[in-house]
Amino acid sequence: MRRWIALGSAIAFAALAVCVDRGSVDTFDSMVRGLARPHDVWGPAQIRADLVVEGLRPTVMAGLLAVFAVACCIKRRSMRPATFVGVVCLSSAMVAVAVKLAVRRTDPHGLLALDGGSFPSGHMIGVIVCSGMIVLLTLPRAGRWRWLIPALVGGLMAASLVLQAAHWSTDVVGGALLASGALALASAPRCLAWLHSSAHSDHRPAALAASTASSLGADPAGEKTPGGIKRTTLFGGPRLLRSWPGKTS
Repeated sequence: MRRWIALGSAIAFAALAVCVDRGSVDTFDSMVRGLARPHDVWGPAQIRADLVVEGLRPTVMAGLLAVFAVACCIKRRSMRPATFVGVVCLSSAMVAVAVKLAVRRTDPHGLLALDGGSFPSGHMIGVIVCSGMIVLLTLPRAGRWRWLIPALVGGLMAASLVLQAAHWSTDVVGGALLASGALALASAPRCLAWLHSSAHSDHRPAALAASTASSLGADPAGEKTPGGIKRTTLFGGPRLLRSWPGKTS
């Protein structure tokens, strides 16, 4: 299922990017903009939408995700959560910036953003990917309902951006498609198995050494046996020391 979601999102995103680049969706975008913000009026709806856009902007979501990832690293005593988050977020950002630079689409106010363009929406990618990564870090405790979190915050951000006329409607859809594909790939069983095995894998060397010492008859405490043999364990495995008569070891 995840493969089909990732593949479908990638195909739809590529097709939408081509349509945006050719201007095939300009008429539709203009119609939606006129309905969402008639005559470019900044009214109560736009003021409320601005609270959502500013409160869930990419820098805020990235900071929240960073704090959550660090907490997971400390709790699990592993760097895998931070590595996992970094790879997924960096990959998503690189693809988004590459498409922005390739399409170079102006926003509804005729301005060209410094990051390359308006398509796809960076706000949509940031809020969906970051909230989705927080959900993935909480697995396996979170249930199937977990995907409602990125879906709800993504829908809230999409409506707010369109109401503000901060993005074209297809910019919002493009951001959602790219973010959905990234999360579908990140939630693959192998990725999740690698991520959530960190709590046990960090203790495997010590457990393996103890098991090896036990199977060879070594005593980790280094106590003497009735035969006069003192057993100690080094990093490389057990070592046997024989005490000489009349001497203490």
